[in-house]
Amino acid sequence: MRATLRRNRDISLILLLFVLVAFAYSAINPLHEATDELRHYRFVRYIVQNGSLPVQGLEPCRSQSHHPPLIYLLGAAATFWIDTGRDVCYTPEANPFWAYRYADVGTDNKNQYLHGPDEAFPWSGEALAVHLVRGLNILVGAGVVWLTWATGRVIWPQKRALALGGTALVAFNPMFLYMSGAINNDVIAALSGVAVLYGCVRLLRDPAGLRPVWGVVLGALYGLALMSKFNMAAVLLLMGVAMTWVAWRRGQWRQWLQVGLLAGLVAALLAGWWFVRNQLLYGEPTGFRILTELWGARDPRDSFPVAVSELPHVWTTLWGRFGYGQIPLPEGVYRAMSWLVGLGLAGLAVPIFVRRQRDTPFIYLFMLVLNVAVAFGVLFNYMLVSPAGAMGRFFFPGLPALALLVFYGLDQWRRLLPLRRDTATAAAWGLNLAMLALALVALFGYLAPAYARPGSFAEADIPNPIDAQFDNLVKLRGYALSSDTLRPGEPLDVDLYWEVTGQPPGNYLLFVHVRDEDGLMVVQRDTHPGLGKLPSSQWRPGDRFYETVRLYIPETAYVPRTATVSIGLYAPTPPAYRLGITGPGGEAWGDALELGQVNLIPAGDAHPNPQNQNFNDEIRLVGYEYSQRLLHPGDALTVTLYWEALRDRLPDYLVQVHMVGEYDENQVWLTSDWRPQAGQLPTPEWAAGQIVRDSHLVLLPADLPPGVYRINVALLDATSRTRQNIVAEDGHWINDHLLLAPFHVEP
Repeated sequence: MRATLRRNRDISLILLLFVLVAFAYSAINPLHEATDELRHYRFVRYIVQNGSLPVQGLEPCRSQSHHPPLIYLLGAAATFWIDTGRDVCYTPEANPFWAYRYADVGTDNKNQYLHGPDEAFPWSGEALAVHLVRGLNILVGAGVVWLTWATGRVIWPQKRALALGGTALVAFNPMFLYMSGAINNDVIAALSGVAVLYGCVRLLRDPAGLRPVWGVVLGALYGLALMSKFNMAAVLLLMGVAMTWVAWRRGQWRQWLQVGLLAGLVAALLAGWWFVRNQLLYGEPTGFRILTELWGARDPRDSFPVAVSELPHVWTTLWGRFGYGQIPLPEGVYRAMSWLVGLGLAGLAVPIFVRRQRDTPFIYLFMLVLNVAVAFGVLFNYMLVSPAGAMGRFFFPGLPALALLVFYGLDQWRRLLPLRRDTATAAAWGLNLAMLALALVALFGYLAPAYARPGSFAEADIPNPIDAQFDNLVKLRGYALSSDTLRPGEPLDVDLYWEVTGQPPGNYLLFVHVRDEDGLMVVQRDTHPGLGKLPSSQWRPGDRFYETVRLYIPETAYVPRTATVSIGLYAPTPPAYRLGITGPGGEAWGDALELGQVNLIPAGDAHPNPQNQNFNDEIRLVGYEYSQRLLHPGDALTVTLYWEALRDRLPDYLVQVHMVGEYDENQVWLTSDWRPQAGQLPTPEWAAGQIVRDSHLVLLPADLPPGVYRINVALLDATSRTRQNIVAEDGHWINDHLLLAPFHVEP
């Protein structure tokens, strides 16, 4: 063993670091925050508590019962002795604000659930069971790392650095570390995928060619792959190519048939029962049909453009986008990985232009490329039929092959440069260190802060001391506003310094309102205190914490205006009520505390309420205005829209103007679909750069209930009546309609 470790100190060190860092990811990540972890965990607990496998559609709550059971059986074997004290269908208390500004880098309500002290170390009950299954998955991930290295060593026996460098993109990929430290079946799918690849390249190296033992080995590997995840069936193509290549080169066609039949028999013995069970339960061997009935599906005839548009999300979730994607890394990380992978793949073409002896037989590179293509093909086909398919973790079975190809391609660039031979080793260690640094930055710079409790504060740190008492439960010691002048689209940060003075009976929610001089809401935020990470049910007298609540002034905010910022706490469950506020002397301050005023000013002066709303890269809304904002039933409201044509010869569009409720845009009170300027200037007659002033008359019903309303604007294709999407600067779709500022209808 010592001799083996000495010979393989490099991979031994990488494996040790992988296990330590993956364990840190697991320990920092709260229970069930990883994608679908709760449903994967339910599968494990169902086996433990019922002694059988769940049946799709008959289980008491949603689980991943459609998946083959290998990882879940292993998890049940590791945790059967733990009494969690909870039912299979236990669901943690949800954080209703967890999807706030989903794609933003930050720490604002990134937790899907409210987590309590029962998850703290030393673990017991459910926390212990979850972390044991996570630990098992870390060992599975370590197997993926080792097999990636071992595959590289078989392909390049004389170039150890190529295997070492390729392993870095697997071992220290932040997303692979994160998923290895969570409960899922994507990591064991990666293990079975790279195991099949390893078996295939070993077969290609075997001087005896096809022997019966390969039927047993490949059949066992394929059977385990089928029991890991049903879409692993596609790796049969790798096995077929490897066997056919060897048979063709050695003339072993009879052995090819023997090995194939033996592999099929072994795979059927290991995994055939699962497909027979599915046939008996669901009427087809995969169980996929009932899966689509229960979970929903896309029509692949219509979903190709959508799937293509989701590929950037697949890319980011391959390298590091934690939780359900709501904890991204900075965009620069994804660009850097794009450059790294792009340079590596481009380097594969260098031998074509540099005449030197080929250092890698064609068949090995072909097997790596084929593995990548199969994994991507499976992923993309799943995206065509599933709304949940755009996840990089589904590509994990192809990640080891991609990693080896990328570093091999990077190494090929050395052919163009006068570098020493040991440069590859230095580059391999350099890439490992760079990826390890990225993994640690992702862990401690983005994942850990997303779930960390808010910080405390000292007396000297309190700005604008105020000592406002909220129902003898908590005191606002001070506050700060980030600015007193804002433009539409800009953020306002509200810093709040709290001191707990009593034990709350449950969870209260915080509201932050910004109302203009007409009393109309400009923007509001509701959240659990501590931005979801310190709900009031967990407060203890004497606790001190500060938080920064960020609000974004809507791009459609009506300006110029002066607005007032106020906050309060309220009980959300019936009978809902707000906490009363008293001043330092006990004087009553009502139930909403005004913190200050901000001036809302236009972002430009070319048009009223300047906008930059790009509809389908063809027409831009550059401004709008109302004839008045205080109306009565029976009044007329003129909504004037300022459009800019982005090109000539536009399609024929209608402008749809809806009057909707302030908080329910589906509650349509009035609707109007007209060509611009009441049909006098249809969009096909517009010229690129032309500004069109388009007015719409909205007649309020005489029996309209008093309240606050909004105008909802959309651009419709005149023929199909489909709404056109609003496109962001980076090309993603924002929405297919635009809510303008509110207005008030009085009796």
